[in-house]
Amino acid sequence: QNLHFLAMPQVWASAFTIRRRFSRGLLRCQVLVAILLAMWRFSAFAAPKVVRADKTDALLQRGEVLPGKVKTVRDNGLVIQTKNGDGFAHISQLSDRFLGHPAELFDEQDQVTARVLRHENGFLELTLRELGTKKLKDFKVNQELNGTVTAVCGAGANVEIGAEDTAFLHVSCIQDDFLMDARERLQKGDKVKVWVKKIDHKGMKVTMLESQREKKTIAKGLRLARMEEGEMLGGEVTGVKPFGAFVNVGAEQDGLLQVRNINEGLIKDLNKILRKGDKLLVKVKSVSGKKLNLELVDTLPRLPKVDGFLELKDEPLDATILRQISPSSFLVEVPLPGSTADPVVAYLKDDWTMEEELKEGDMITVLVTSVDVQSRRLRVERQAPETPKKRRR
Repeated sequence: QNLHFLAMPQVWASAFTIRRRFSRGLLRCQVLVAILLAMWRFSAFAAPKVVRADKTDALLQRGEVLPGKVKTVRDNGLVIQTKNGDGFAHISQLSDRFLGHPAELFDEQDQVTARVLRHENGFLELTLRELGTKKLKDFKVNQELNGTVTAVCGAGANVEIGAEDTAFLHVSCIQDDFLMDARERLQKGDKVKVWVKKIDHKGMKVTMLESQREKKTIAKGLRLARMEEGEMLGGEVTGVKPFGAFVNVGAEQDGLLQVRNINEGLIKDLNKILRKGDKLLVKVKSVSGKKLNLELVDTLPRLPKVDGFLELKDEPLDATILRQISPSSFLVEVPLPGSTADPVVAYLKDDWTMEEELKEGDMITVLVTSVDVQSRRLRVERQAPETPKKRRR
């Protein structure tokens, strides 16, 4: 009579539900354990064993030469037996050219001469490639270097410069014009001239663009109220407008570098001469409240060169009027004969404007009066008054 509740259908339904849930939970646990066990076994067999040198040995210095022989050839590198214990050389450190497998160049028991890449915590990493001997601290920002491209990808390239590590050349530091992929311009083995752009704990960054060289380190914490006229400052272009460029000099407000204060105003299109991120050496022209006016000191590398005009001082040249500066002075565009380079913007002092009026687009004949190669400036004068020729539209 006391067990009459066992005949109730609700009790048996509850019992079956509990059993079913318990069975499902147990099955899930068994499946999870099986998966974890399989993953452990796969990693144990697939992952290469770490090659460790004898911990009792003194730490080897980077670049130290170690003769040895190939102990094991693996898919991802070589195990090399040396007098200081076994070391490992990754496949990327076996040759300067691409290797699909280490067995293409090496067999077991081959005698090799390796260099130490890293020796710490008992791990000895080796390389069969040449290593630089200089530390990163031995280099300085803006230092000019000759290097060799060792690897190229879409984002940039690694450049061997004789340092302990390769320097990184970003795709935006290869050419002035937009470049989508560094492999369109560079390939492995190319010789390049670069400048040190930045050195930090992550390594060294270099640039092929002279305009990105830092002329003077940008100061920090400058105050406009304490600046003096004529003070020299390092700056970085933060924006370019038709009337000038904004330059960060480390103060609470960016300074304005007006077009007339750049190359004496001999500029046709400022966007072709200055780019955001360019490093400049500027001079304080005036400070008024929160307005900082600057003047350019150094020569912009994107300005067209004027060397070719040195031998053309006595020859008449064609020029085009760009705009009028004053009643008797103009900016003119003078192409170099026989050259495909961009025309040079020159200053024209005209004494014939009282007799005839010159307008934008008129073509005239000029003679070169002065050539400043260092500043890349050109001055001309008209050869003789003549009826202006209209440029064809």
